[in-house]
Amino acid sequence: MTWVARWVLVLVLVVCFASGGWAQDRAAAVERLGRGASAFGAADMAGAAGDWSQAIALARRAGAADLEAQGLIRRGEVYRTQGFLRAAEEDLRAGLAKAQASGEQRLVAAASGALGGLELGAGHLAAAEILLQRSHALAGGLGDRDLLAASANDLGSLYGQSGREAAAASAYAEASAAATAAGDPVLAATAEVNAARLAFRRDEAAQGRALLAAAVGRLQGVPASYGMGMALLAAGSAALAHPGAVTAADRALAERALRAAAAAADSLHNAALSSLARGELGKLEAAGGRPGEAARLTERAVFAAQQAGAPELSYRWDWQQARLARQQGKWDAALANYRRAVAALQSVRQDIPVVYRNGRSSYQETFGPLYEEFTDLLLRRSAADRAQAAPLIGEARDTLEALKASELQDYFRDSCVASFEAQRQSVASIAPGTAVIYPVSLPDRLELLVSFGREQHQVTVAVPAATLAAEVRQFRALLEKRTTNQYLVPARQLYDQLIRPLEPLLAAHLVDTLVIVPDRVLRVIPFAALHDGRHFLVERYATAIVPGLNLVAPKPLAAGPQVALVLGISQGVQGFPDLPNVSREVAGVQRLIGGKELVDNAFTAARFDAELKDMPYNIVHIASHGQFGETPQQSFLVAYDGELNMDELERDIKYGARRESALELLVLSACETASGDDRAALGLAGVALKAGARSALASLWYVSDQAAGALVVDFYRGLRTGQSKARALQAAQRQLIAGERYAHPAYWAPFLLIGNWL
Repeated sequence: MTWVARWVLVLVLVVCFASGGWAQDRAAAVERLGRGASAFGAADMAGAAGDWSQAIALARRAGAADLEAQGLIRRGEVYRTQGFLRAAEEDLRAGLAKAQASGEQRLVAAASGALGGLELGAGHLAAAEILLQRSHALAGGLGDRDLLAASANDLGSLYGQSGREAAAASAYAEASAAATAAGDPVLAATAEVNAARLAFRRDEAAQGRALLAAAVGRLQGVPASYGMGMALLAAGSAALAHPGAVTAADRALAERALRAAAAAADSLHNAALSSLARGELGKLEAAGGRPGEAARLTERAVFAAQQAGAPELSYRWDWQQARLARQQGKWDAALANYRRAVAALQSVRQDIPVVYRNGRSSYQETFGPLYEEFTDLLLRRSAADRAQAAPLIGEARDTLEALKASELQDYFRDSCVASFEAQRQSVASIAPGTAVIYPVSLPDRLELLVSFGREQHQVTVAVPAATLAAEVRQFRALLEKRTTNQYLVPARQLYDQLIRPLEPLLAAHLVDTLVIVPDRVLRVIPFAALHDGRHFLVERYATAIVPGLNLVAPKPLAAGPQVALVLGISQGVQGFPDLPNVSREVAGVQRLIGGKELVDNAFTAARFDAELKDMPYNIVHIASHGQFGETPQQSFLVAYDGELNMDELERDIKYGARRESALELLVLSACETASGDDRAALGLAGVALKAGARSALASLWYVSDQAAGALVVDFYRGLRTGQSKARALQAAQRQLIAGERYAHPAYWAPFLLIGNWL
């Protein structure tokens, strides 16, 4: 199925007679629905949405539930194609309710199918299947081949995603047959293209090629339309994107489909379709080793996207132009195109629908390479041209910052998580004695960007990303083994790659605190445990982690008494084991900083919420099991009566009724992340931002609650003497290293200071 909303195209107006003003409103609503359908068919999405909005208002005034349902379903589908998924869901759910109220079963079938398609796109397969099966059953009972074809096509995609490949093939065949019988060759061809993709995935290449050839032939025999052009583009893409070897015949079929799509775009005078067709043809030419023709076609695609006012297309072709220019050694042209591509993508960032599969964001998978390629080229140019190094390094960091912000937004599925008022200040201007280290792991090398206030340096280390990742995984795994010192080998390797090249700079600037902005692969390890052969890093430097340069406001802890809420669970609850030392930890913390103490059955979710509403605490200390997983749904803290998820933590801390400023410090003394999982570590790194706290102290893995209690009490003792948070943590960790019982880094290294380190 292409992104064209099939459910809009199969709706037919239901017209009933009425009298008086209601009749006029109803007739006007019908007319607006028709105008919207015409605009949609011409790919004028804004015009279609406007007409259908007016139709909805007129239908409401006329009390016409059936027409209101049609308008809501149609507008919801337009919103879905444009990536406004929340608005789409609101419209489609309201449309389904109105359809049910009207008693029009065909509308119920259409609304169920459209909402099912939305759930399918979001990866909610169980909910999608219920809706699509309902639509399919109703369409079959009504004998409505249009709706039957649309629902069967979406069911085929659902079955394919859930591993039911035989059922998917059957559903696509049914969709094609029903669409053919209904006289809809575009939908029939769309189902054939989907069936071809499935056949390729099942290693049935001959069948896949036959299905694609049939689809392209079918489409070339119908009048030009936007839907026909999009289906041809899908066929051309499928001919080149299958897992097996791409043959000359595949390329010929792809070119035939793409040129037919371009011809349709020209006859329709549709700039957006023209941009897509020319851009894909340019990609085909580039793959065939014809960079000149590829550049010419891509330039036409860029121009057409500009004509269409479509930055969501412009970034694609600017990115393609950048790659072509880079291949030809045209560095300045490549940089200019990368800049345009990133700017265009950022302008539509919030409108791009994000799908999550296995905890990973489609945005990062699809667009991450654009940011990384641009960064790679910027840093190559800065290393080659020292006169321009500072602005190029700054631009590289800004590019990565945009990607880091998107990662956090996608992880928490919250576009506001990186914009809380406390996080709007860069860490570029920092206290003397502090260095900001920004490692960038690239395919062929590691770039270390280090800042001392406004002064910036770049150091290149010849360690490929794959090698670094393997060393990091080994280090993390060995660190948790408390009975061996095998961790020392990767600890020294990583020190030699990450810190030793910077030692002359750090010494020259009298640095005692390192603020690290870790690259993805480096999120899963504690830098404090790196080893120079004689000492751990933490024995020389205090360390802190920040998720991004522009996401933390460096600000010392306010002088004077702190208002603390200290909570803990010592008993085994929700299947988690006892934490017998928690009562002692809570008492020790409370003695040092005062505040309210809630332990075991006093620490419930409701009491936590009530306390934070009643009192503007500036320190919250939680000594309880916690977990950070691949997704926010797998991330929680344990209260006595249940789990507190990240959204609840944010609601309680950030939006307390009496909270006028950000929480100063959130301490989680018994949490853990999935071992070696950079997504889980991303959640840990972002917890302070999500909760609206300036700083968090949390652990990468669970350690002895006795060791944790000793460390956090020493940490608070350091804060009371006026030390920065980073120096207080350093002193607490060095205290454990100096003893015998907890000297192994498994006990003290996992504690990370995240966010504001002052």
